[in-house]
Amino acid sequence: MPLVQLSQVAMHYDEIGEGEPLLITTGWARAERAFVAHRDLLARSYRCIRHDHRHIGLTIAADAPTQISDLADDLAELLERLEIPSARVLGGGGMGAIVALELAIRHPGKVSALHLGSPCLKADPFLVSLMGIWTRLRALDPVLWAEEVTHWCYTPETFATRGDLVQGGMRARAQEETFSHGNGFARLVQAYSTFDVTDSVGKIRCPVQISNGGELDLITGPRMARQVHAAIPHSELVLFEESSHNYFTEDGDRFGKMLIEFFASV
Repeated sequence: MPLVQLSQVAMHYDEIGEGEPLLITTGWARAERAFVAHRDLLARSYRCIRHDHRHIGLTIAADAPTQISDLADDLAELLERLEIPSARVLGGGGMGAIVALELAIRHPGKVSALHLGSPCLKADPFLVSLMGIWTRLRALDPVLWAEEVTHWCYTPETFATRGDLVQGGMRARAQEETFSHGNGFARLVQAYSTFDVTDSVGKIRCPVQISNGGELDLITGPRMARQVHAAIPHSELVLFEESSHNYFTEDGDRFGKMLIEFFASV
């Protein structure tokens, strides 16, 4: 996994595939876990680039207050260093979607098409409170935190019938060193909690597809995806009604087909 020195961070990233560039950015996960079930599928058609955000994985950054706009600027600079004028962008996992939103707003020429997974215009009081609880819980017991977060990511049906998927996600959160320093998770939660593009999201002009879980996704949920869809009039909204926050693995085949069709059409 290469390391590239940017103005504020030394960013780790990886690449697979050939073709037009596709930047893959996700939330609270290291690059190697970013859409791992779909990376090979996407790499058949695209040069797929994944990365570690600042405060995550092997990216080196100062332990300092951070905004989502900082993460977006990091990605714009990464594209410049890789000599990529513009790219399709897959932003998912909640935080990856809001970073991708900021990237498209702040650097519109660098985004040719945008898929947003579980986005929001801003975190509502419910989500801010939930992330605050998670921050305190993780400081007390990271393994218990991993178990708790996992319960918010899958439906009861998935727990009952696909225990391997649930346990795999739980182990990955509990065992990997996701955050690069002790304050990393808290820094990203603070960035998420203060994010707000309500007044600027209408600037986005590239093709936009939005996806989200159904009403069983209480983390971000359709309530937030519908707000983003309404604020970007030319966008498309796809809800995975029978799935929760990790709909992209619960209904992975449908999700992969949707991505391929969307990116091929733009």
